[in-house]
Amino acid sequence: MILQTDYAAAFITGLLGATHCIAMCGGIACVLGSRVENSSSKFLVSVGFNLGRIVSYAIAGAIVSGSIQAIGQIHQSLHLLVGLQWLAALMLILLGIHLTRWWSVLTPLEAAGKVLWNRIQPSASKFLSLNHPLACVPLGLLWGWLPCGLVYSTLTLSASQASWQSGAAVMFSFGLGTFSVMLLSVMLGQKLSHLLNNRKLQIVSGLSVFALGIYQVVTLL
Repeated sequence: MILQTDYAAAFITGLLGATHCIAMCGGIACVLGSRVENSSSKFLVSVGFNLGRIVSYAIAGAIVSGSIQAIGQIHQSLHLLVGLQWLAALMLILLGIHLTRWWSVLTPLEAAGKVLWNRIQPSASKFLSLNHPLACVPLGLLWGWLPCGLVYSTLTLSASQASWQSGAAVMFSFGLGTFSVMLLSVMLGQKLSHLLNNRKLQIVSGLSVFALGIYQVVTLL
């Protein structure tokens, strides 16, 4: 039951974090969408890019949860997973605050992620310069490692899983939550960006994620 709740929480977090997704990836989505004119081509480009991005999230989830699983087996302690579940709930609460843009509380975490991104970005830029639609898949795979508080918050939920498979599934569920919005961002470009930059929508989305974090706390009591 808890596992199913975690999948749902990850999906909802991705869906409600749409305003943040557009802020982080809206630029590249507009670039990809502007390269093709007909709707069918834009759709294929968007699917390729977002498929790659979701797979990278699942890989990150597998790595993080698998590492935690190995540490837990070495120390033979269940307290580690329980502690991570509480941390995941706290991160959802902080993410909710971050999404309202009242307090950019996760900015230091995103800054820390730039260490890895600085190594990946040159390769991502090479794929971005290619015009072939198939280049969107590896571009998405690399772009999924862009420093993002939304991703990092959900990774804590992934880390609290009992196996690397479940951790990967949690991040895959999160990616599916972001998929619809990012798909539309390639199709509609700046039109969608203007809509999601609505201040009221940002606040409602943030408070919804905040409430989701509170719900996670309640389930742990």
